[in-house]
Amino acid sequence: MYPVHRLSTEVEREWAEFLAMRAGCSIEMFLSSPVSFMNYPIETLKIELMDGSTVSFKYAFALVNPAWKAIAVFTEHCGHHVFPWHEARVWRDGVLDFEQQDA
Repeated sequence: MYPVHRLSTEVEREWAEFLAMRAGCSIEMFLSSPVSFMNYPIETLKIELMDGSTVSFKYAFALVNPAWKAIAVFTEHCGHHVFPWHEARVWRDGVLDFEQQDA
């Protein structure tokens, strides 16, 4: 299995509870066929990190988990990624969707 696919599958499993909630199905149903439930929006997602780094993806969505202090990004074509949420911002089509302000 290629590294991008393997890592994306791992992120899907780790975030399955939240992805299932987003999709409106059970965790078991989601895990049986994750690709069937992802529903990637036709928009551009931009993540700004605390050190000034940015990353942008088309056909992507983000899930923010304050308990894990993480932002997971799920993309249709570029794999799935997890970023730290400390002082991060998430933009969807140029509109601020999330800004972490407290440590």
